[in-house]
Amino acid sequence: MTEMSSSTTQIVTTRRQRNQFISWPHLRSSLIWLVAVAAIGLAASHLLEVQAGKSAADALRYTTLFLAITISAHGLFVQNSNESALRHTGLFLSILLAGQLAAEAAVRLGSVSLGTLFLGFAAAAAGRHAWRAFSSTPQLRPLATWLTSTAGVAAVIAFLARHDQLLLATAFTGITGMVIGCFAGLAGVRALLSSPNGTFAVARVTIDEAVRMRAALLLLVLLVVLIPTLPLALDHTERLEYRVQFFLSWSLGSASLILSLLTIVFTSSSICGDIESFRIHMTLAKPLQRWEYLLGKWLGVMIFNFILVGLTGIGTYTFAKTLAGTQATDAIDREAVDQHILAARTAVTPSPASPTEREQAIEAAINKLEQDAPDYFRNNPAAARSRVRFEYDWAWHTVAPDMVSTYVFHNLESAKARNAPLQLQLKPRVNNVEIDLAEVRFAMWLNGRPWPMQDGVHLAQTLPSQADHIFSLPPDVIDEEGNLEITFENKNLVSAGATIPSAITFSPGDGLRLLYRAGSFRGNVLKCLAVIWMKLSLVAAASIAAASFLGSSTALLLALSIYFGAMGSGFIRDALMQYNIAAGSFLGVVMGRMSAAWELFLSGRFYEAGRMLLGFVTDFVLAILPAFSNYDAIGSVANGLLFPLNDLVACCALIGVAYPLGFGLVGWAGLARRDLLPSTT
Repeated sequence: MTEMSSSTTQIVTTRRQRNQFISWPHLRSSLIWLVAVAAIGLAASHLLEVQAGKSAADALRYTTLFLAITISAHGLFVQNSNESALRHTGLFLSILLAGQLAAEAAVRLGSVSLGTLFLGFAAAAAGRHAWRAFSSTPQLRPLATWLTSTAGVAAVIAFLARHDQLLLATAFTGITGMVIGCFAGLAGVRALLSSPNGTFAVARVTIDEAVRMRAALLLLVLLVVLIPTLPLALDHTERLEYRVQFFLSWSLGSASLILSLLTIVFTSSSICGDIESFRIHMTLAKPLQRWEYLLGKWLGVMIFNFILVGLTGIGTYTFAKTLAGTQATDAIDREAVDQHILAARTAVTPSPASPTEREQAIEAAINKLEQDAPDYFRNNPAAARSRVRFEYDWAWHTVAPDMVSTYVFHNLESAKARNAPLQLQLKPRVNNVEIDLAEVRFAMWLNGRPWPMQDGVHLAQTLPSQADHIFSLPPDVIDEEGNLEITFENKNLVSAGATIPSAITFSPGDGLRLLYRAGSFRGNVLKCLAVIWMKLSLVAAASIAAASFLGSSTALLLALSIYFGAMGSGFIRDALMQYNIAAGSFLGVVMGRMSAAWELFLSGRFYEAGRMLLGFVTDFVLAILPAFSNYDAIGSVANGLLFPLNDLVACCALIGVAYPLGFGLVGWAGLARRDLLPSTT
C-alpha cells in the first residue's frame, strides 16, 4: 500500500508540475477563436465561390488559413511564460511568410520545385524556432515543435495544390497524416496500457523503446515515406490498370517486409539488450514471472505493429483510390480499374464435360506408361503420376485445329443470385512448332447457343496470344443448376510465318476462368491487413523465442532464417519435389530415399545422391515451418480477387495463434533455464 501511495503521489505531482506551464484560460479562448474563424471563413468562402467565383473564394480561404495559423501560434506560444508570446508568434509567422514569398518568386522564375524547397526550409525553420523557444518548458517542447512543423507542412501542401501539383500535394498530405496517426495511436496506446498490471507495464515500456530505437525509427520513416511517394515513381504514360496493380502489390508487399524486419530487429535487440545490460534484473525483481515478461514484450510489439499495419492500410487504400481516380488511357482501361482491380472477385475454373471419361483416360495413360517405361516410376511413383496428370491437364486445355472443346463451370449459384455480371478471362497461347507468338481465332458457344451474335451472324474472335482478354457475360447465361457450359471451336488460323494451323492452349489456372464480384475492395484490404498482422505475430514470437536463449547476433540470424524460410517454404517444397519419395509409412520413405541415394552413388551421380540425403533435413525444416505463400492476400488484393474467409480463419488459427503459442513455449522454456547472473570467472 505504501508503494502504491508513493507512486500515486508522484504521478499527481508530475501532473501539477506540467499543468503549471499550461495556461488553460488562454487555451480555451484560443480554441474558441480558432473554431469561430475557421467556421465563418470556410462557410463564407463556399458562398463566395457560388456567387462571385473561385478566385475570390480562394483568397478568403487562404486568409482564413493565415488567421487560423496566427491564432494557433499565439495560443501555443502564450504557454511559454518566460518570453513574450507576441514576439514568438510574429517571428513564427515571419518565417512562414518569408518562405511563402521566396516560393512565389521561384514560381515566377518557372521552378515550382525550387519554390517547394524554399517553403520546406521555412517549415523546418519554424519547427526549430518552436523547439528553441520552449527550451525552458520541456513538458511542452515536443508538442510545440510538432504543431508548428505541421502548420509549416500545411503551408507547403496549400502551395503545391495552388500550383496544380496535386499528386505531390497528396503525397505530402499522406506523409503528414501517417505521422500524425502514428503519434496519435501511440498516445492512445500509452493511455490504454496505463494499468499497474506488470504485463501491461512491460508492453508500454516496449512501445516506448521501439520509438526511441534508431534502427526501428529508420524503418518506420521508410514505411511512412514509401507509401505516399510510391505513386510519384510510377510511369504516368502506362495504363492506369497496371499502375494501380503495381502500387497495391508493392506498397503492401514492401510494408509487410519492412514491418517484419522491424519486428525482428527490434524484438531481438530488446530482449537481448535487457539481458546483456542486466536491465531484466530490475524488471524481474518486481512481482513478475518470466513468462509474463515475455508476454508483455510480445504484446507491446503486436500493439505497435497494429498501429503501423492500420496506418499502412489507411494509406494504401486512400492512395489506391486517389490513383484510380486519375485519368485512364481509354474506356477499357477505366473499366479494368473499376471492375477488375478495385473489386473482390471469385474465380471459378472449368471442369470437363465428362469427368468420368477423362479420369478413365488419365488412368489408362498412366498404366500404359508404367508398362512402357517402368524406370520413370521407380524412384517416386507419386511424383511421376502427378507429372502425367499435369501434362494431361495441359492437353485437356488445348483446342486442336478444326476441333471443338467444351468446358463446364459449376457452383455459379451465388453469381446468379447476386445477378452479378460474369467476366470470362482468357489467356490463349499459340501451340505451333513453327511459331511462338501470333494470333488465335476461335468461335464460342454458351450453353449451346452461339455467342456473340451481331445482326444474326455468329462472330468469331481473333485475339493476340500470351495476353489477358476479358469478356463480359450477362448473368442470365447461367442455367438453373448454377452451371455454364462454354464451347470453343478452333477456326484453323494459319499465322504469318507458319504453314499449318495453330492449336490453342489455355494455361491451366489463370488461362481460362470465370470471375464475378463477391465482395468489396475495402473488405479485401481489411482481410489482407489481418493476414499481414498474423504473420507479424509469428515473426515476433519467433524472435522472442530466439532471443530468450541466444545472444543478440545469433538470435537475429535465427529469427531472420525462420522468417525467410516461411516466406520461401512453398518454393523450396516445389523445387525439391523430385527428391521426395512417396511411401505408405515413414519407414518406407526412409528406406526408399536411402535406396535411391545408394543407386545414384553407385552410378557416379554423387551430387544428386547428396541432394537425395539432404531431403531428410529439408523435409524436417519444411514440416515445422509454415508456408506464408499459402495465404497470399497481397496477390489477391492486387489482382482484384476475393481472399476467402476460410483462408483468413485458417491463417489466424495457424499463423496467428498456434505457431506463436509454440514459439512462446520455447521462449519460456529457454528463459526459465537461462542463468541471468553474470559469470564471476
